[in-house]
Amino acid sequence: MMSKEHERTARPSVAISFAIAIAAALTLVPLGGPIVTSHAWAQTEGGGGKGQQGNTGTRGHTGQGGPGTSQGRSGEAGSGAGQRGPSADSDAKGPRFGGSPESRKPGESTQGGRPVWAKEGIPEVELGRLSVARSPASVLQHAYDETISNWTTLGSTVLTLKKADGTVYTLTVAQLYSLPADQFAQVVELNYEAVTRIDSPLENLALLKDVAPDGTIALTAVTPASTIDLAAIFLGSASDKEIPVTADTVTAVYTILGLPALTEAQTADLAAKADYVRLAILTGHG
Repeated sequence: MMSKEHERTARPSVAISFAIAIAAALTLVPLGGPIVTSHAWAQTEGGGGKGQQGNTGTRGHTGQGGPGTSQGRSGEAGSGAGQRGPSADSDAKGPRFGGSPESRKPGESTQGGRPVWAKEGIPEVELGRLSVARSPASVLQHAYDETISNWTTLGSTVLTLKKADGTVYTLTVAQLYSLPADQFAQVVELNYEAVTRIDSPLENLALLKDVAPDGTIALTAVTPASTIDLAAIFLGSASDKEIPVTADTVTAVYTILGLPALTEAQTADLAAKADYVRLAILTGHG
């Protein structure tokens, strides 16, 4: 049996505990108004930064203006009463979007993370149409495949031509591409409107890439006068009419395409012949 002295000591503790429970209940459910959800509070009352997101969200941080919301809907954020605190979305950008800005840059599809044409040692020369040499290998391959596919018809096409003295003769397109570069240039200059030839810089560079390594070419019935001659025809045809082909042009294009290096003499010979072809096209075009 509890003594009277002990009973008097216990009664205030019970009363205090009851009072604390009532105060907690009043804090959670304000009297005289509806229960306010965290989403609506974030919109109207201006709590802290982003609260806990929805099913797939992450917990946000408390803003400087006040405590964070307890539950955001579909990841929506409340604004702080003063300044807005950092959001969970901005915090997630590192791992979600690949880290630092540098690491988010598209990677180069080349060895060592740099394209071949970005290497040091390429002469600073105006390339004009030849700039397409920087195209991805897949683009050049597509141009090459298109040319080879169409060559059966194109290569057998018969051209009716005239010499400088007015003599009429015929050549197939395949025979035209089998001529030395200077003779190819003469035919084109005198018969510009009558000549059927490959003009696309992409296709010409794709064919240059084919013939340069070993002097062979997949164009049916074409027998190159020499590797340098056919390479000059392709390079001169791919070039801008108004931009001279120089030794630096040859070095730049060969380096960009990853072709075997030429000797100084070969480079000079190829540049001179390619420029002859370029000038013939310019003159014939008018």
